[in-house]
Amino acid sequence: MNLVWRLIRTQVKPHLTGLLIRVAIALVVASAPYAFSFLGKWLLDEALQVAGPPKAQASAEAGQDAPAGKTSLTVEWKAKTTEEKLHLLAIFVAVSVGIHVAVTLLSMVSELLNANMVHRMTFALRTRIHEKIEGMDIGYFEREKVGELMTRVLDDAGGIPANLINLVVNSCTQVGMLILGTVLLFRLNAGMTLFVLAALPFYAVTCCFFLPRIRKNAEEIRSRGAAFTGHVIERLSSVATIKNYAQEEREVSEFGRILAGNQALSRSQQGLNLYFTTLTTLITSAATLAVLAFGFVNIKAQRMQIGEVLAFYQVTAQLFVPISALIGMAAVLQTLQILALRIYTILDTPAGLMDAPDAVDPAEIKGDIAFEHVSLRYEEGGPFAVKDINLSIPAGAPVCIVGPTGCGKSTLIALLTRLYDPTEGVIRLDGQDIRKIRVKRLRHAIGNVLHDCQVFTGTIAENISYGAPDAAREEVERAAKLVELHEFIMEQPKGYDAPVGTGGIALPPEELVKLGIARALVTGPAVLTVDDTYAGMEETAERRIRAAVRGALSDKTILIATSRLSICEDADMIVVMQRGKAVQVGRHEDLLAVPGLYRRMYMRDKGLKAVEEAGGRGNNV
Repeated sequence: MNLVWRLIRTQVKPHLTGLLIRVAIALVVASAPYAFSFLGKWLLDEALQVAGPPKAQASAEAGQDAPAGKTSLTVEWKAKTTEEKLHLLAIFVAVSVGIHVAVTLLSMVSELLNANMVHRMTFALRTRIHEKIEGMDIGYFEREKVGELMTRVLDDAGGIPANLINLVVNSCTQVGMLILGTVLLFRLNAGMTLFVLAALPFYAVTCCFFLPRIRKNAEEIRSRGAAFTGHVIERLSSVATIKNYAQEEREVSEFGRILAGNQALSRSQQGLNLYFTTLTTLITSAATLAVLAFGFVNIKAQRMQIGEVLAFYQVTAQLFVPISALIGMAAVLQTLQILALRIYTILDTPAGLMDAPDAVDPAEIKGDIAFEHVSLRYEEGGPFAVKDINLSIPAGAPVCIVGPTGCGKSTLIALLTRLYDPTEGVIRLDGQDIRKIRVKRLRHAIGNVLHDCQVFTGTIAENISYGAPDAAREEVERAAKLVELHEFIMEQPKGYDAPVGTGGIALPPEELVKLGIARALVTGPAVLTVDDTYAGMEETAERRIRAAVRGALSDKTILIATSRLSICEDADMIVVMQRGKAVQVGRHEDLLAVPGLYRRMYMRDKGLKAVEEAGGRGNNV
């Protein structure tokens, strides 16, 4: 309940005026059946005078003149002529039509108002959740499944507004209608009203039995649905692996098994809802039929008129509508509780990386980098991904980071761009702790070319300028020419405006690598990091493009994490990583001249026989 109240406080407040208008309209519309009940009573007992008040009817049966009297609602009763009855009948028709028209117009206004509030609330909530997710550190996405996050952003956030407005408006409306209906019943006949209210405990027993089961099923359905979405996304994104191992039948079988389990749970939920609804309907029917029976007894005993009994019967039937609706609100409340829990699990998760209160935006970044005793654990208590790294990289230096798979090359680059913060130690950029530089400014200053370049739906030009949306077309073309992508682009029917991504052209792997490099160059970085990207290119083209990039960024720092050791030959500095530690640092010639990991790797890369070093053979790489 605390989470639902939190939802109400945070989401309802901006729309309070609209909700109050909706509640007022809903009360008027919901009162229409009560109005028709008493309008029908007035038609039978006062307008058409099907039977006079009990005393008048008794006098008529005794052959006496019908005396004037008052009905149970203190309306003066007098015998009316046929002409008067026709006139009152016309009034009845006019009032009935007026009520129908008013209800229709008010309902239309209410629905338009509701749609507007739902859309605005959904937009605000989805935007807030998406903004929070975008602000999470990269480790969060490694822990959470993409399908699960998609479900929370799209389905859960989309389901909250309609349910929340429904809960607030209907709860207020139905409580109001329950109070009004009870007052009207007491006004008509207090004794019969007490009998009607005696049916309420049966509703309570029904709720106590069914609602906990309905809630438990709802939680399980939501959880399984999110897991199913994640499963489908994971499998579809890994279709090549599935086909390579000929596991299509297994995946179809697994899909069917999960789907069958989810459907069985949904059928169970439908059964619970059906039984719950059926029992409440039976209780309502039994109560209203009993009222009708007692009413006929009162008519025969001349304690009530026909119109009064029918009005009581209709109000009683209407009284169970708000009761049933309020019971139904319990299910809505449970759904909201589940949705709120899933939403606030994200919103309440602390952002892993945040700007320090005293963070600054340096006007100029030269690119001088220092790692001072830097260590990183991905999980508290887990092994170190990198351990006690000490490096000093002068601005403008081309640096290569090499080592066996999993040695920590990519982790160093990720630390520099604050995809992670070090568990221990400090990373400095131009002497400034990077945690004291605003994240947005830091990442604008560092152009990061990832190993796998992601293409977004849009044009080639939009993908190249993704990191600098305001870049002029000339800058985009200059970057494309520098990485030898321009010719390929001009071969496309629409050139730089050719669509890529979903529904667009599929870029060949090498052109995709070039696009990733061009994307980083357009941002005008002070530091360029390349995470094993060149390995996806033919070596001759790689040499040309690497030389062109270095020429264009001659005064910029370039860090290349690579498994292609030929790239290291003209680097100013080589950092050799092994098991998370920088075991060697130096130039190509110097490292090749001494026994160590770099020389073994280089010789193996060139197909030469490994060298035995003093003290035994080197470690395998």
